[in-house]
Amino acid sequence: KAVVSTQSTGDIAYICPRRDHGKGRVIECLQATAKRDSNALSQSCGSMLKSRLDMWAAAFQRAKEYDSALEMADDLYRSIESSKYKHELLAYFLLSLVIIVILSFCGGRWSKPKPVNKLY
Repeated sequence: KAVVSTQSTGDIAYICPRRDHGKGRVIECLQATAKRDSNALSQSCGSMLKSRLDMWAAAFQRAKEYDSALEMADDLYRSIESSKYKHELLAYFLLSLVIIVILSFCGGRWSKPKPVNKLY
């Protein structure tokens, strides 16, 4: 949303003023406008929209190449393994995992029902 908003503020205000933000609604509006009239969008907004659509198409094509989630995970592992930042990535992953475990432990303690005092 931030990239769309910064590059297309005027276009969004003029072409899609009543469109709710989120879930791709603004981009759908801009895309429909561009299909109807290729000159309706400013050059910066048009190039941003084209780059976003190209990025999503490439990501969709890339995701279709995998037969399973294990294959995708293996490709991710190999990408990290060959990265020069693999130690930092591993540290961030482990830190995130530790934070999740700590928060889940604390959340379980906080949400545990308190014992009721019986008066008999």
